[in-house]
Amino acid sequence: MSQPGQILNTAGEPEREAHPRRVNALNAFGVMCGVLFVLWPFCFGWGVLGQAPWVSAVGKGAMLLGFVWAVVLTPLWHRDTLESLGLGSPRRLLALIRDRSGAARWRILAVFFTVIGGIVWFSLADWPDAAKFFRLPKPYRMAPDSFGEFAAIAILSLCAATILATFVIRYDNLGSAFGLALKISVAFLAYATLAAWLARGPKAFAKFELLDHTLDAATHMFWGLIQQLTFTAFFATRLRKAFAPSASPSNTTPAKRRLLVAVLGGVVAAATLGPAVWLAMRTVHGPLVAPSLLTGCVAFAFPAGVVWTHFFCRDKKRMIVATLTGSCFGLIHIDSYGLVLLTTILGTSFAYAAMEDRFRNLAAFAFVHGLLGATVTKLFAGKGIWKISLSVGPWAVKEPTAAVLLVPLICLAAYGALAMWTARKLQNEEAGS
Repeated sequence: MSQPGQILNTAGEPEREAHPRRVNALNAFGVMCGVLFVLWPFCFGWGVLGQAPWVSAVGKGAMLLGFVWAVVLTPLWHRDTLESLGLGSPRRLLALIRDRSGAARWRILAVFFTVIGGIVWFSLADWPDAAKFFRLPKPYRMAPDSFGEFAAIAILSLCAATILATFVIRYDNLGSAFGLALKISVAFLAYATLAAWLARGPKAFAKFELLDHTLDAATHMFWGLIQQLTFTAFFATRLRKAFAPSASPSNTTPAKRRLLVAVLGGVVAAATLGPAVWLAMRTVHGPLVAPSLLTGCVAFAFPAGVVWTHFFCRDKKRMIVATLTGSCFGLIHIDSYGLVLLTTILGTSFAYAAMEDRFRNLAAFAFVHGLLGATVTKLFAGKGIWKISLSVGPWAVKEPTAAVLLVPLICLAAYGALAMWTARKLQNEEAGS
């Protein structure tokens, strides 16, 4: 049971909350509709197709306001705790160090100083990318060529690393969160590596060098952390608080039937998702997509369907809410639709995990995000039908036509309709309680 000032999330765990479920839902869907509207009907329709020069500045300003609302103002308004956002705090870090003793205390300190040392090393080893992340002007992004510049970079990096290690990383659940992160990473990497090898052969691995890939992954982890502040800390938090845990006995499939149902889910995915992916590729790339590729799409859709259905059987409502949340993460990456598919799957995994406090850790999610982002983009680098582009948004469209607006407008209408339906449903539930 939740206490006053608390709310049970979709997984049944209590979290602090100052507003009803309906407000959480409208906040999430409202921001998603706003993002889609600003990026596509406004920036693409008016700015790219209409060639209005002032649209870019206004659109970027609107997106910045949305970021401030999602990351700063919303948590204050809803009275979210830092734990519910997956973040750490200096007070909790000091309490952990004070309350632990022996090896447990030294493990926390070791992780703390390793994080600081790793960030400083990354900054010194690859300063141009680090400076780009810090949003420094271009003249300051050159590699240091004197002791004074090297010392300045080291001091700046040490300050930034200390802030990140103290205020962002959550240490109390670091072990369980990173344990899950490693499992997710291994599963996705195995899947992506097999797909790249079957699609591109040995040349898929031609660009891999250990040091270069390590630095690239570190850069992606920083950007992943920024994205997770808006996705997991905002969308996942709001939507898991918007939907109560299910009280229906049918919400969970009996254990003895789960394997059969999961296999059937794989069959359904193979029969629907596989052909849909092939058809989408065929529509975009034409004859370059051979009919024989349909077999590969079907084969890869089957295990994805089995895994999704397995977790659906464990808690149907939780998996549906996680998938809905993952779609928010995915559709922000329009119109790189290969990336939309991958980020929707990844976002669903993050949203499902974040419903439990023991896994809710933005640093762990950023680790997965960065490692997979750096690896997948190299596996599928180059030209051709297998290229996964990280260039997304209205100004990244290579062939701007009005037809590009079709998918964003459909998604905008769907989220708007879902917002109205959810608000009415939750209002009736609140009135009846």
